[in-house]
Amino acid sequence: MLVIGGRDVEAQLARKRITTYSLTMSTISVSDLQKKPAKQWLKSAGKDDLVVTSKGQPVAVLLRIASASVESTRALVRSVRALQAQASLQQAATANGAAEFSMSDIDSEIAASRRARRRK
Repeated sequence: MLVIGGRDVEAQLARKRITTYSLTMSTISVSDLQKKPAKQWLKSAGKDDLVVTSKGQPVAVLLRIASASVESTRALVRSVRALQAQASLQQAATANGAAEFSMSDIDSEIAASRRARRRK
């Protein structure tokens, strides 16, 4: 039950036919997923998302989605991956000092790289 401000919000949303999603997750190993049918695991997980692990490390997440939202969910996942890649690049740039480069430094590096490539 989702209670906000003393009110049962989940029941109100159900009456309005609005889909809610659980924030909890269950964990399953790759080997367990291979041993038992996925249908059984999805049924046993209830409304939880499943985190798939390999050697104790998370490798995938199985999310329940509405059939009408497949493309929008895929687009959202691509957006999240792009944001993660951007954050990773920013952290690497900060770690190696590249974040301190000015635009003229960057332009100089690009020009030098292009000159070197033309010589080959």
